[in-house]
Amino acid sequence: MVEARGARAIITQGDTPMQTTRGRLLIVVLMAFGLIAAACGDDDSTSDTAAPTAEAAASAATASAALPGEGVTVTMARGNWIETNFQNFVIQQLLEELGYEVTDPEEIAPATFYPAVAQGDYDLWGSSWPLNHTPLLEGESPEGGTFADKARYIGTMMASGALQGLLVDIPSVEQFGFTTLGELLDNPNAVAHFDSDGDGKADINGCDDGWGCQKVINDTLAKNGWDDRATQVSATYSALFAESQASFAGGGPVLQYVWTPTAFVGKLVPGRDVLWLAIEPEQALEGQDGVSEVGDACTNEPCSTMFTPSNIVVTANVDFLNANPAAASLLESFELDPLAVAVQAVAIDSGANSDEQIAGAAADWIAANRDVIDPWIEAALAAG
Repeated sequence: MVEARGARAIITQGDTPMQTTRGRLLIVVLMAFGLIAAACGDDDSTSDTAAPTAEAAASAATASAALPGEGVTVTMARGNWIETNFQNFVIQQLLEELGYEVTDPEEIAPATFYPAVAQGDYDLWGSSWPLNHTPLLEGESPEGGTFADKARYIGTMMASGALQGLLVDIPSVEQFGFTTLGELLDNPNAVAHFDSDGDGKADINGCDDGWGCQKVINDTLAKNGWDDRATQVSATYSALFAESQASFAGGGPVLQYVWTPTAFVGKLVPGRDVLWLAIEPEQALEGQDGVSEVGDACTNEPCSTMFTPSNIVVTANVDFLNANPAAASLLESFELDPLAVAVQAVAIDSGANSDEQIAGAAADWIAANRDVIDPWIEAALAAG
């Protein structure tokens, strides 16, 4: 529910079969913990050597013609989960290289954003998860038609960057022997085990109100007739995760929604502490029956986690894109490695969480990747 040309590593965890994982995403996020210090240590040198390239490109463009964004103000939004701030600040700063005056991205929930961007209150954001958000984008507009008539996804940004699903603690899996959510909910003793409030239903620590994943979980429970045995708890996500983490630390159960890339899977680690909880593909919603490649860090093989791994992309107002071909060209080209976002998620979790710090990290990433970014800028200048 992301990209930067990264490295690969082999991670070995634990001694038992249930405590090993070959999941590519886990490797990426755990690498982030090891790489954060190195990434920070290299910032000064990469910025110093790359900056002249950026200045040269800007001065050359200015010398030949006015920048295509001059005189245009871009109003940006961002999702209301802090990990998405990084890519939105990168987009903001790249648009500014094209001469646009860009507002600092305003935090907003997905359910509020899509009507707002369709009616022109915002021009764009870089926080869309298509499989989760398409039902919101295709919602009926009060003016007729759908919001998708006036706003659309653009580019790829982070190919298959979003892995999502429910995590369940390994001791509970071993105690009750279930391999899917359906098997868990067919076992009254397992349901009681995960019932934290005594209402007779297993409690799933889920998503904030207004997030697309909230609807996916609720609709999946309803589709399979599971909503009489399980309920999603919706509240501030970080607080729910902290609750699950505390339960695990005290020897209690965990049934927790999570997405990647975030630092959360570095706290309850798939394959070591928890497993991705599978459902049968036919139990998934249409389009959400894809397989997540997480190796042994899943309760079942193949691992259908209720959510198909998704791209993370930009959504923009159609009129804005038509009026600003330079911006459209840039957004179409823009790519970001999930590893870059995972590294920032670790830094954010460690306290580097102010807008100024995250915007600074975005500037450092741009400076370190001029060889990739400069052709995007050149193409955008030509399109404008």
